Amino acid sequence: MIAGPGAAYICDTCLQLCNDILTDSAPFSTKALELASRPPVVVAAPHAQEQLMPPAPSRKPLRTLTLEMEQKQQDMTLILHQIQFYEAHFELRYLWMRPPFPAGFAFVPRVIFSIKDSMGTQWKGERGGMLLSRPDLAGGQNTAVYQGSARFQPLPAPEARTLTIRAIDPLAPFEEEVVRPWQFDITLQVM
Repeated sequence: MIAGPGAAYICDTCLQLCNDILTDSAPFSTKALELASRPPVVVAAPHAQEQLMPPAPSRKPLRTLTLEMEQKQQDMTLILHQIQFYEAHFELRYLWMRPPFPAGFAFVPRVIFSIKDSMGTQWKGERGGMLLSRPDLAGGQNTAVYQGSARFQPLPAPEARTLTIRAIDPLAPFEEEVVRPWQFDITLQVM
C-alpha cells in the first residue's frame, strides 16, 4: 500500500492503473471510462500524528468567469456555472441533472471532462472532482441533481482566447442509445 494524505492508502495495482490512464492519449478511452464507472473502495486507517504542513494557499479566486451555459442530451442536462481562476489552477463549477440511479446501484456519479484552449493546450481526464448530491434542487423523484467542481492545472496561457470543454457521462457508452459528449465553446475575456 502507498500512503496518501490523511488516512488514504492506494494499492500498487490501482496506482499503476491510474498512471496508465493519465498517460493515455485519449481522454475518453475505454480504460478510463471503465475505471470511472467502478465503485470506489475506501479503507479507513488509523490517523497518524498530524504533520506540520505549510499554510494552505488562499482559496479566494483571482478571477471568476460566469458562464450559465446549458446543454441537454436525452434525459440529462449539464449546466456549466463558473470557471474560477486561482494562482496555479482553475476550477469548473457545474450542475448535472439526470434520472436517478436505481436502488442498490453501486456507482459514484461522475462527469469526465476534456478541455482544450485556442493555443492547443489540453487538460484531459478530470473526473468531475468533488460531486455532491443536491436533492433540494431536484424538483421531483424523476430527477437527480449533482453539483460539482473539477480542477485543472496549470492555468491557460494569457494569450488563449477560447476554451472548448467536452464532457461525458462515463456510463453513456453502456446505454442502449449512444450519447455524444457535451461540448461548450467559451470565450475568455482579456484581463
